[in-house]
Amino acid sequence: MLAIVGLSFLRTTQLASFQNSIIPPHDAFVFQVSRPPSQGSKSWIVRADVLALHVDNQWRQVHLSGLIYVPLNGTLLVNGQLFQGYGNLKPIRTPIMPLAFDWSRYYASQGIFASAYLPLQNLKQLGDSKAGISFYLHLRDLAKYYLHQALPAGVHRNVADAMFLGIGNSLDFETRQSYAALGAIHILSVSGMHVGLLYLGLGILFGFLLRFRRWGPWVYFCLIMAILWTYAAMTGFSAPVMRSVWMFSVMLFAQVFRMHSHPVNSWAFSGFVLLVIQPLDFFQVGFQLSYAAVLGLILFQARLVSLVKPKYWLVSQVWELTCVAISAQILTWPLIIYYFQQFPNPIYFFLLNPILILLSSITLGIGFLYLILAPIFSFIPFLIPGIGQLLLLSFELLHGVMFSTTNQFQTVISFIRLNEFEVGCYYMGLVLLWFWWTSRRIYGLYLCLLVMTGILINRFIEPLNDHAYLTLAEKKLVYIRGQGMHGQVLGDPTSIWLQSNVLGWLSRSQVVDTLTQAWPNGSFTWLDQGKEFVYLMRPGIQIIRHPAHLILAADLDLRDPRFLQAWQNSTWYFVRKPSAY
Repeated sequence: MLAIVGLSFLRTTQLASFQNSIIPPHDAFVFQVSRPPSQGSKSWIVRADVLALHVDNQWRQVHLSGLIYVPLNGTLLVNGQLFQGYGNLKPIRTPIMPLAFDWSRYYASQGIFASAYLPLQNLKQLGDSKAGISFYLHLRDLAKYYLHQALPAGVHRNVADAMFLGIGNSLDFETRQSYAALGAIHILSVSGMHVGLLYLGLGILFGFLLRFRRWGPWVYFCLIMAILWTYAAMTGFSAPVMRSVWMFSVMLFAQVFRMHSHPVNSWAFSGFVLLVIQPLDFFQVGFQLSYAAVLGLILFQARLVSLVKPKYWLVSQVWELTCVAISAQILTWPLIIYYFQQFPNPIYFFLLNPILILLSSITLGIGFLYLILAPIFSFIPFLIPGIGQLLLLSFELLHGVMFSTTNQFQTVISFIRLNEFEVGCYYMGLVLLWFWWTSRRIYGLYLCLLVMTGILINRFIEPLNDHAYLTLAEKKLVYIRGQGMHGQVLGDPTSIWLQSNVLGWLSRSQVVDTLTQAWPNGSFTWLDQGKEFVYLMRPGIQIIRHPAHLILAADLDLRDPRFLQAWQNSTWYFVRKPSAY
């Protein structure tokens, strides 16, 4: 145990030293693609291992990870390829707005501390990918081909690529928002639900091997392990897949070799091993949510099901799926609110989530069956097209229910907030409540009520914020003010940057409603607490009676600055790039 803790500490220290180190000035670098690229809005996002920097006309060997952005209209970089890039790596930018998502901290927890944008003419390939890596890419391309054979171009095909293969490049923003609004975003990425259904199907398919007592269990174990980890390789060894496959591997080992296992022990062991390999994964939102959801299912699902015993089979199945949704949310809802400041509407969530789980499980089952049988029995003229039609029908049913719901109802409650103290009190209260429930010690219930009361007291004594911020986003000015429980936002209402960066600050400032307005065209003025602000896009605006705060637009022509003599008594702001004000 001491050795394992020591190794974890050394790994954490190593990452911290990389974060604190300064990248020397350079004009070129050598990198190797370490993971399959993902598609952003304007470029491919490539995670790469930087091997050398060209500093002062000589190559200096380094070991660090970075993000390389490559234009979409070029050749797709392949995992394992070696390149020389002409340019320089820059530290990942810290958040501009207060309480916005800190991408620099997020990537630092994964060992990534630099990024660079490289046009195609600044890339020179030095080596090709390895054959072992291309084998899994070939399998993924083959599975993608069969999916495209069954599904026409559009939403169904794009969701199938993300659901079965982890390829979410072509998913549009509206589809992602629809899944997120109903608390079903986990369906879009390969995660525990997908691996669990695959594990269950493989167990049914190869369960007969367990009857052969000498070699049967070994063949059963090796076969399922090989398929699970091959599937993980096909999906790019993403973090959710790694967690799920490793957890089911532990369960498979205990099941096959008849070892006494407890679900909580398997859950804790799998998480412990992953944290030994990468200790900072503990601070990843995905790691926390996935392990909290699984623990909630282990602890509460069976107990909730036992509370009600429906007489009819269909009602019983719906109740069990409802208990699955409730159990997963018992431990995850504080984290969802803390990180994302919103939560699916409970009425629609608990009414629709069991239906979505059922429909998505049917879709996944048909899809996995189709992908397994399609390469083997593709010569049978009616079997494979028939399963493909079933797959298309299941997607139409799933998306018909989902999109009709999100278009008709308000499925998300926004501007909800929980701070660190309140999240900690909630989990401490749950532990005390569990202690009272299992041991029947009444003081456990009293302590639980006391801790929960602390949340209410903290909510009432927390002061309301009154702040204003001015910054630049996407070459446009952004002004944000929070006054008590009301907020004002001046900027582009359709800007994704504005929606993702401002929501956290508004929610944690106890704002419950906002007024978002677009800037007027041309130069304009506005007042803030008696002070006048002037946004100048071109010379010629009239001087106001009292000294103003003059903000010079990024594209303002300053080749003839004589017009600024009229603003000598003002405070000048030169807007050129995003920064915190």
